[in-house]
Amino acid sequence: IGTAGARGDDDCRARRGLIRILILLVRFAVIIVAYAAAALAASGFLHAILLGRSQVDLGQGAGDLGAWLFSVLFVALLASYYAFIPAIAAILFGEFSRRREWLYYAVCGGVIAAAVSAMLDGGSAAEAGSLIDRPVLSLLGAGIAGGIVYWALCGRSAGRWRDRAEFNVPERSGS
Repeated sequence: IGTAGARGDDDCRARRGLIRILILLVRFAVIIVAYAAAALAASGFLHAILLGRSQVDLGQGAGDLGAWLFSVLFVALLASYYAFIPAIAAILFGEFSRRREWLYYAVCGGVIAAAVSAMLDGGSAAEAGSLIDRPVLSLLGAGIAGGIVYWALCGRSAGRWRDRAEFNVPERSGS
């Protein structure tokens, strides 16, 4: 007759199942935080490229810093909104295929930014002349910057939740 209670086999399986769920929930939270940080990085890159030296005078006044922060956060919100569906596809592919290379996330960020730019631009970039009039180049750089930030926070450990070694709960001793 086996022993029942906290050390039974059913309890160990239940504990392993709960640990798996907890690991997935933590991973999901890390993905959300990393995606938000990538959107903020892309927004900061766009502000640095498009505003350039005019940002130096932006923090001088009383309300200028608040306006700059609002602008960065608003552009990050727009970037995360428009890039959400393709980014989720790239993140899921990276997680399930255990892609941990920075180049994968940088290329995905650039491709997603180019696709969003083409979707929003509607083909008017062909007749544009300057960098301000050609947003695809700055958006491409912002996507690459966002992809690298995502890799630094979350992509380096992509797919580790699938490793069985992390899910193992120590077995009870035979004594």
